[in-house]
Amino acid sequence: MEMTPSTLRNICKETKLYKTPSLNDKLYLHFKGFQSIAHLEPYTGLKALFLEGNAFESLEGLPPLSELKCLYAQQNILDSLTGLEVLPALDTLNVSNNRLCNLENISSATSLQTLVCTYNKLKTGESIAELRHCSNLQTLDLQHNELDDPDVLDLFKELPDLRCLYLSGNPMVSKIKNYRKTVVASLSKLTYLDDRPIFEVERRCAEAWVKGGLEAERAERVKCKQEDMERERRNFVAMQAIRREGFRKRRAALGLPPGDTDPYFDTMDDSEWQPEEEPEELIAARNKLNSASLTQQENEQAGTRPVSSSPSTAEQPLQSVSAASGNIQQEGAPVSTKAGRQPTSSRPGADAERRTASETAAANVNSDADSEQSKQEAEAITTNFLKLFATAGHEVTSFVANEEEDESNFHDNRQQTFSTTPYDELD
Repeated sequence: MEMTPSTLRNICKETKLYKTPSLNDKLYLHFKGFQSIAHLEPYTGLKALFLEGNAFESLEGLPPLSELKCLYAQQNILDSLTGLEVLPALDTLNVSNNRLCNLENISSATSLQTLVCTYNKLKTGESIAELRHCSNLQTLDLQHNELDDPDVLDLFKELPDLRCLYLSGNPMVSKIKNYRKTVVASLSKLTYLDDRPIFEVERRCAEAWVKGGLEAERAERVKCKQEDMERERRNFVAMQAIRREGFRKRRAALGLPPGDTDPYFDTMDDSEWQPEEEPEELIAARNKLNSASLTQQENEQAGTRPVSSSPSTAEQPLQSVSAASGNIQQEGAPVSTKAGRQPTSSRPGADAERRTASETAAANVNSDADSEQSKQEAEAITTNFLKLFATAGHEVTSFVANEEEDESNFHDNRQQTFSTTPYDELD
């Protein structure tokens, strides 16, 4: 595909640029399949030119573009940088993924600050020697080339303003012993190397390592840590001074005695906080309520505990009926029985069974009476307890037991009804 004026106009239309070439400050010519650069003379106002993804072998054909700042020519088949001499204001150049064996003619871009030249075929120091003339260069990316000469570092030292350097993927990295420390100590203004930034502590330790080895590096690291702690201490002291000054101003504004402490803490002492004492009536009512509840529990447990010598609860009615029928037989005429079976009144142990049934029935009656009495006492104590709270002007939650619940499981399974009642209605 050829770069013709009509083609350029169509591209401007597709990318919503101006029809007048000189009004455009950017031009998108990437991935069009162009093989040469031509007919760009009318575009005098360009500041960014995108030429990536084409088939350019060189940059020849570029017209003098005095305002061009950024040129993106990656992913082509460039084997030389001829044509850069007409771009005096060039600031950023990307020529990655090409076939460059050297950076010849790069010295003509005297204003160059960023050069990205990854995935090319740069091998020796001579192939990048012209970089020493780019005195404004700050960012240099030469990753994944074929540089294998450790002396390349001497060239980088001649770049006075170099800040970011990327060299990973080159054989020279593995040939330089203690690569990162060596590079950091060699380039005094470097702030970023390969995959991470360079902080002041790392720089100082690297420089100490170059001068005195590992022991000097460790001593410098300890010194840096002490300096950090001292700086934090000074910051803390300064903050305390600011706070004390603020307290003095606050006390003066409130008319309090002079001082540098928080006036909020003047009314406080160092003694341990003590909760307010409860009234004796409240303590007595709570203890009485607890004792009544405990008595009720014991009575309920005693009423449901089986007696070792007495039959089960399910058998008691039958035994009572049997005992009653025995009494009737003793008072009336003798009753004939089947062969081999004695009357109930004459069977051994009949009197003991009747006594046991009577005692069990009496115990159940007493247990029911005790449970009812404990229930009444608990309700009376609860009422007094609520009245005591009412005198203090609070609201309480009254717990009322469901009277239809089985009395044998009254304490464990009772249902509670929650209601909030004003104290003035409790009387």
